[in-house]
Amino acid sequence: MFDKTDDKKEAKVLTKEKIDLQRLAREGQAALTVAGTSVRRVDDPLKVTGKLKYGADYPAEGFLHGKILRSPHPHARIKSINIKKAQELEGVAAVLLAKDVPGRNGFGAIIPDQPVICGDKVRFVGDGVALVAAESEKIAHQALSLIEVEYEPLPAVFDPREAMAEGAPKIHEKGNLLSYDKLIKGDVAAGFAQAEVIIERTYQVPFLEHAYIEPDMVMAIPQPDGTMLVEGPMQAPFTTRRNVAPVLGLPINKVRCRQIHMGGGFGGKEDSPIDIGCRAAVLAWHTKRPVRLALEREEITLQTAKRHPMIMEVKIGAKKDGTLTAFQGVIYDEQGAYASLGPRIPPAGGSHVHSMVMMAGPYEIPNVKVDAYLAYTNHPYGGAMRGFGAPQVHIAHEQVLDELATELGLSPLEIRRKNAFKLGSTTATGQVLNQSVGLRDTLEACAKAFEWDRRYKQTGYLDAQRSKRRGVGIGMGWYRTSIGTGFDGCGANVYVHEDGSVLLYSGITEMGQGAFTVLPQICAEELGVRLEDVRLVTPDTDLVPESGPTVGSRSTTLMGNAIIMAARQVKESLLETASMMLMVPVERLESKDRKIFDRDHPEKSLAFREAAARCMATGKRLIGQGWWTPPPASLDGHTGQGNPYFVYTYSTHMAQVVVDVETGEVDIEKYVAAFDVGKAINPRALEGQIEGGVGMGLGYALMEEVVITDGLIQNTSLQNYLIPTTLDVPDIQPVILEVKNEFGPYGAKGIGEMPNIPATPAILNAITNACGGRVRSLPADPEAVFWAIREAGGPPKE
Repeated sequence: MFDKTDDKKEAKVLTKEKIDLQRLAREGQAALTVAGTSVRRVDDPLKVTGKLKYGADYPAEGFLHGKILRSPHPHARIKSINIKKAQELEGVAAVLLAKDVPGRNGFGAIIPDQPVICGDKVRFVGDGVALVAAESEKIAHQALSLIEVEYEPLPAVFDPREAMAEGAPKIHEKGNLLSYDKLIKGDVAAGFAQAEVIIERTYQVPFLEHAYIEPDMVMAIPQPDGTMLVEGPMQAPFTTRRNVAPVLGLPINKVRCRQIHMGGGFGGKEDSPIDIGCRAAVLAWHTKRPVRLALEREEITLQTAKRHPMIMEVKIGAKKDGTLTAFQGVIYDEQGAYASLGPRIPPAGGSHVHSMVMMAGPYEIPNVKVDAYLAYTNHPYGGAMRGFGAPQVHIAHEQVLDELATELGLSPLEIRRKNAFKLGSTTATGQVLNQSVGLRDTLEACAKAFEWDRRYKQTGYLDAQRSKRRGVGIGMGWYRTSIGTGFDGCGANVYVHEDGSVLLYSGITEMGQGAFTVLPQICAEELGVRLEDVRLVTPDTDLVPESGPTVGSRSTTLMGNAIIMAARQVKESLLETASMMLMVPVERLESKDRKIFDRDHPEKSLAFREAAARCMATGKRLIGQGWWTPPPASLDGHTGQGNPYFVYTYSTHMAQVVVDVETGEVDIEKYVAAFDVGKAINPRALEGQIEGGVGMGLGYALMEEVVITDGLIQNTSLQNYLIPTTLDVPDIQPVILEVKNEFGPYGAKGIGEMPNIPATPAILNAITNACGGRVRSLPADPEAVFWAIREAGGPPKE
């Protein structure tokens, strides 16, 4: 390998008074009245009454229907295409080939290496070779069947290690190695020489489908002034615009992208709207008519981005007391046919770099070396999926740590207590963690809520037949806030009307995570109005400031700070005007609950709207513009050393499972998840994020896998791609810890992706504790668990 709670409870928010934390959240947070409170999400009533309009609810009248002809081959040269019969079909408005793309025939979130329409060859099953627009979906499908394509099949490669081998089929002209990155801290050889116990293991994870309930769709609508409007459920409208414009050969200001309500994204709707947005826009450009391009479930599975599969080789060494001395890892990261969000292109860091940074885990290890390879293959392409390269490597480092603990005769809790990050720790990249490090707090809070000491002693067989055995497991995690490893920033505009009502302009999108509630909460808090006084404008590239993509658990922190900056500009004008109206110095004034008042004499006050009206009457414009950038991030390209992210969120999960040692079936009995979130802006919404994330982590552990044979996906529907149901997900007890992030709004940190990351290894470790078998190649479905038990020599005797 190498060169030598039993009952569901509402989330508890713990502060220093309840648990010994290292620091409190931002000073004065106890005085918060809107931020920090549990409120119903603003779109909940529309969702539960069925009034919220998703893509499928928009009328199709007046739209042409777009469809994509897809390659049946994983790798082939296109010899000829005959579209005449399709063009002659009544109701067909356009049949387009590569030569018909008006501008750049390529798109991609980082590298534009994926053709809008393939002209010379195809690189995976599902690659687009022609586009059709017709008066109905039925006619469009008929037209696809009439297109005749002659292919010359080429040798294909489906394993990243084979793709990098000499003589492998070349997928792209520059070669199959898309990216190689390395991380070196200390002296790994010396670290292993100091170790008294060394183990080596290999772990493997498959492609995963996002499986969001709402299918992907876009609408491309030519405008009378020559601009192109692209609407749809999209996580990154500005990234979509940056791709559509060059594909059409237009300047950026001639393309407008607007988000509509989104039924789940999880990272997948960062890539997909670029893909189908460019294709729909090309059809609309040619036909001069609105085009609707909606994917069917099979198309989504074939075409859209997946979570990257990886092969991870790990070597770890420790002293007999459990002190870690060295960690070495090799990542073989499979990108698939196109680059998407995988590679590192300075100043941005793709998922590949994030995997490398995270691989050694949230532990103090003086000597670390990671080699990370990202290779093209002839599979569908990997992209962003909740955790962006972190869930995969957590599966490796959390399992190998448990395996090491077993060798040392330590419990999983003991070895983590010994090595977990604390304030002042140095990460594998050499970054000193000098603020907001609540990892050990989450470990202790989780152990207390889970009753680890009792449950760890009470594992074993449950029945006289010795068919079912109980076990417990831990998963710890850390995750970034922000894009990191380069520039990041968010912009917001705040506008107050003369009646005191507020418009908030933000480019952060809503996909079910609650951003459209949390961001107005921050705005209302800062201005001193009520939540219902703030209306957030739907993200629209013509209206809102550039905010970057809604990814990286960055929305609350980065956008929250931008909103505070914008709101404070407006509040400054309001307080200056109120000072003259009340004859009170500005520094004594405070705005809260729609009132501006003298802090020393609260009875001396006026309504917020009165100050707003006076400002308008006297020519003061109540407009604030905020732009917030985090502290600079860096990562050396040769050593992987630096400060890639400005702050991290930390979490510990504990699970109790029962394994049927005769069938391999797994049931989850108890689950506790503790998080250091900085400050919970909306604890109720946060609890929802935790429960949903744990469910995704459970699916990764036990059942989810995109099954591919010779490049062809076998399970293309939600009938045979298994995801957890409500019956599979246990009651989850969240524990929320508030450890101040000095760079966050009221001390907050991002939380959206973290909940699913430690969940998978927590369950895998619990399975091993229960049955003795270790599943190192996911998923741990009943068959895999059954064979893992047999490979371990059978279930434990006691």
